[in-house]
Parts: sequence; C-alpha cells; structure tokens
Amino acid sequence: MQRHPYFDLLLHEEAELSAWLNDEVVERLTLHEWPLSCVHRLTCASGSKVIYKATRQPSVEPEFYAAARSPLLVSARTVYRQKPYACLLVEYLECPTLDKVSMTEKDAVALGRHLLTQIGAIQGDLPYTLDIASRERWLNYVAIILEGLQSLLQAGSFVQCRQDMVVRLERWACSQAVLAAVEAHAGYVHSDLVGDNIFSQAGVWKVIDWQRPILGPVELDLATLLASLGFRAEKYVPGEIVAIQKFLHIGWFCECATRWFPPGVETYDRQIAVLAQLIA
Repeated sequence: MQRHPYFDLLLHEEAELSAWLNDEVVERLTLHEWPLSCVHRLTCASGSKVIYKATRQPSVEPEFYAAARSPLLVSARTVYRQKPYACLLVEYLECPTLDKVSMTEKDAVALGRHLLTQIGAIQGDLPYTLDIASRERWLNYVAIILEGLQSLLQAGSFVQCRQDMVVRLERWACSQAVLAAVEAHAGYVHSDLVGDNIFSQAGVWKVIDWQRPILGPVELDLATLLASLGFRAEKYVPGEIVAIQKFLHIGWFCECATRWFPPGVETYDRQIAVLAQLIA
C-alpha cells in the first residue's frame, strides 16, 4: 500500500487490485478526491470496470455495506479495514446519474418521496455518524457546534462568521418550531442525497455514497435532493427542516475547519456566514 500524495489516506497498488479482481488493471482514473476519501474508476484488461474507494473515519461506509440489505444499493466489498482507514471495491454503474436526467419538478418530488420510503425500508443494523432524532440529542449537537464556532471566533480563525450570528443560531435552534421538527418523522437519513449520488439502472434507482448517514428527520433527504436539482425545497418540505439541513452543513464545515481540513478555514468561514444568515 501507499499513502495518498496529499491526504491522510491509504491506497493499494495496481498489482494488489488486479489480484483481488482476478483481472489486470490497465487504467486507473481519479473521479474524486478530498481529505477524507479518494475515488478511482478501474478498467481491467477484460473491459470490465469497478470503483475503488479509499476512505477514512468518520465514514461508516464499510460498516454500512456489510450490514445493509436493499435493492437500492450497489454491490460493494471492503478489501482493507484498519481503523481509521478503509478501502472498498464498489460496483460500477454504466448509466446516467439523476442530475443528468431531464425531470420535471413534480417527478423529482415524487421520486424523492419514493427514495425516502426505500431508504426507510433498508434492512440491517445500520451504522450512523450522528443522532439528532430527539430534542435532547439535537440540543446536545447544537451545543457542540456552537462551542466549536465560538472557539474559531476566539482564535481569530473566523472573521466573516460573527458573534451575533452564533447568538441568533442558538435562539433559532432552541425554538419550539425547530424542536418539534426534529422529532417529526425521524428515521434513517442518507444526508447527501444529491443528484450525482443517484443512478437510474434499467428503470431501477440506485443510491451510492453512504459515508455519513444520520438519524433525524427523514425529509432532510428530500430537501437535499430537490436543492441539488435546482428546485425550491421549501415548497415541499417544512421551512424548519430546510433550516436544519443548513445547520448540519454549518456543523460539518465547523468540523472540517477544526479537524479534517484546517487549510480550508477561510472557505468554511465564508460558507458558514452565508448559511447562518439564511437560517436566522
């Protein structure tokens, strides 16, 4: 194995991958990479293709694929697991992603609700990275994120995100409307249900990228999907859910700024300031 040239990830050599696939890897194309994961498309001598994904915690994707059972999922196997690192071989889908498919707003909403039902029907002891499915757990999470924001402000790392924004976010997060929304229709949430993570294969929908599922209001996924397709989620999802989705993004950006990719702190500061203004 070798280390990624830029990020704290472990990667296999082509010879190791060829042995697992019983087929020589003749091409290795990078599709995506960032500090927590790297995705390659492997082409073999036989012409077959497969996705190779190197990842690290906090991703729970290896545990997810080991436990989950659903026609919504592609086949995947973990070929390396030594915490915090993992590497998977994932089925390659030779079909368009949803963001490349022409779809009306009405059809997008109907598909989103169908996918929510399918996700809720996934069988197995499913892992998750966050639980905000009750008022108590939501408020605990909010406290952690606001404390992180305060630390970044006091350190001078954040300049566009201001103290008054943090105060308004706390007031919003503790409001009765938000607390009620947190517990309404709670369940398993993909948390990144965007168009390019959804494939249409011979009339069957497939969803990939189960790195950071959570427990929370299931309509978070519908809000994410509609926004990714360019539709206004507020027309079909309660405004509190849309705002909670934005706060989850704030939480993730805060975590990235302090733990996963501190060099990106200026970008995260700007993104959080924009989201905070949209929420409260």
